[in-house]
Amino acid sequence: MSDGVFDRLAPRYDELRGDLERWEQQLQVSIDEGLGGATRVLDVGCGTGSLVALVVERLGVRAWGVDASEAMIEQAKQRGIRGAGFRQAQADSLPFRDGWFDAATMRLVVHLLGEQRPAVFAELARVLRPEGRLFLWTFGTAHLDGFYLAPYLPSLIAVDRERFPPEEQLCQELEAAGFGRTWRRRVDVERRVDRSKAAERLRAGYISTISLLDPAEVEAAARRLDEEAAAGAPPLEATQRWVLVAAER
Repeated sequence: MSDGVFDRLAPRYDELRGDLERWEQQLQVSIDEGLGGATRVLDVGCGTGSLVALVVERLGVRAWGVDASEAMIEQAKQRGIRGAGFRQAQADSLPFRDGWFDAATMRLVVHLLGEQRPAVFAELARVLRPEGRLFLWTFGTAHLDGFYLAPYLPSLIAVDRERFPPEEQLCQELEAAGFGRTWRRRVDVERRVDRSKAAERLRAGYISTISLLDPAEVEAAARRLDEEAAAGAPPLEATQRWVLVAAER
């Protein structure tokens, strides 16, 4: 996935996705699984810095965020978070010394890595101290197959099934990269999405998958959503079915 997609999204990223995110709930699950004991935390693929801000606020720790997109990093820096640092960097070449972090997080990043995943996981193992933990949030197969916009975008499921690696494969790759053990938790988040807002987000390409679809398919979906909203259709049921893959050095 080109960094240009995220450079383009950066100025509106929080506006387009803010009400869809469930940072607090996911952070609490990560805390329950060991993040709460960390003093130095790294967020890989930090975007506009929302999770870093919450980690600093909730845990009172030092946190760093890295992202390949320069525009995302600029948005993150504008938050002015005391106790946080942001750097533009590729996930397979992190600008930190060995064993510097107690914990690392990755949220909706792993599907963007493709063949780089083994190198990225090895790099994360390098910068984590012994017994340091990685908290990797992704979507499971149940989420992809039941995605609320799938009925509007016929090609979406096949595209995302190619992009999102199965959780069992992620565990195997993490162990091969030097993590001693892995485990998983599933978290479902119920939410509702206004159809006109869904149409606006589609036209803005609010998730990276949209850039991989036929623009005519995307516009047809947005137009259908607008028509349904104008006819008084209720909000869409849009359950997020998250998977946390956790790993310990």
